[in-house]
Amino acid sequence: MGKAAIIRDLLRNLNKLMGLIVSKELAEFGLTMPQMMVLRCVMNERKTIGQISCEVQLSYSTVSGIIDRLERDNFVQRSRDHEDRRVVWITKTDKFAQIKKQVPLFQEEYYSQMLLGLTDSQLDNTITTLQMLTIQLEKKVEEKP
Repeated sequence: MGKAAIIRDLLRNLNKLMGLIVSKELAEFGLTMPQMMVLRCVMNERKTIGQISCEVQLSYSTVSGIIDRLERDNFVQRSRDHEDRRVVWITKTDKFAQIKKQVPLFQEEYYSQMLLGLTDSQLDNTITTLQMLTIQLEKKVEEKP
């Protein structure tokens, strides 16, 4: 197996493991990964469904359905713009602000805890490697029309 294939498989496995860990933690709070992605978008400011859709790279209708469920569970609320009634803003609720304090994923030290056990040298090597990979992939994205 070539080195590129090994990297591909490692990235897939890493993505899968991170997804499993996060999904298990979110399930404890009755949340899904797509819901978490939407909640992150409105964590600091209100946004429209279109803005959220672009940010999470999901269709408008998918995001609208996610927001329906989040609104039903009182994590977000919809409100019309005062100047343009066609615009609907999505904002977090007090319930979300409360649960945010309990969800490990939102805590500053979350990734520090996940990486506990790695030495500073191992962390530095990981950072350098991920930065190189990111730069390489960004170049590929810029090359595509």
